Amino acid sequence: MIGDKGASRRRSGFSLMEILIVVALFSMASVILSQTYVSFNRLHRNVASMSVLSQDMRFAMELLVREARNTSIDFEAYGSGESVSSTSLRLKTPILTEEISIQPSSVCADPSGASCLALSTDGGATWNPITSAHVNVKRFLVSFRPTVSPFEKVGGAYPNNIQPVVTFHLELEYLTGNPRNTVTLEAQTTVSSRRYQR
Repeated sequence: MIGDKGASRRRSGFSLMEILIVVALFSMASVILSQTYVSFNRLHRNVASMSVLSQDMRFAMELLVREARNTSIDFEAYGSGESVSSTSLRLKTPILTEEISIQPSSVCADPSGASCLALSTDGGATWNPITSAHVNVKRFLVSFRPTVSPFEKVGGAYPNNIQPVVTFHLELEYLTGNPRNTVTLEAQTTVSSRRYQR
């Protein structure tokens, strides 16, 4: 009788092999769950960063298009040629001169050190950022034609009959602490001026 009770006690526990299998399965499940959680977090951050980039891109492009349609290009600020490519857009109105260009982080007051797209309405004395914090402007190119104003007479005649056309190319990136989480967005649009001065 006593021997039978001892034998039943030994049979009721788990063997070392069973415990090792359970621990291995639990470890594998923990690794899979943690990797899924990290991937989900990275995806969530990328989606949030892309949302900020999309909003900034939409706002910047709408502003650039509106300004190019409703304001005259400052042709005198650019050189001559068949077409002009520049990293800034200079516009003039009867009242003021506007410039939109990439400015360093000191102008943007951005803690991440990002360069921003900024607008000046007083000839470059003060700048107002157009893009958000942590959004770095990698590239901003402005191309337009003609390079000579079709609205000002030269020698009693207009130099050309071409309506000014401006093309904007803008590339933005969202800066994060981890370079693997950096996302970029690029857009290009062409717009013709609606100012008919002749």
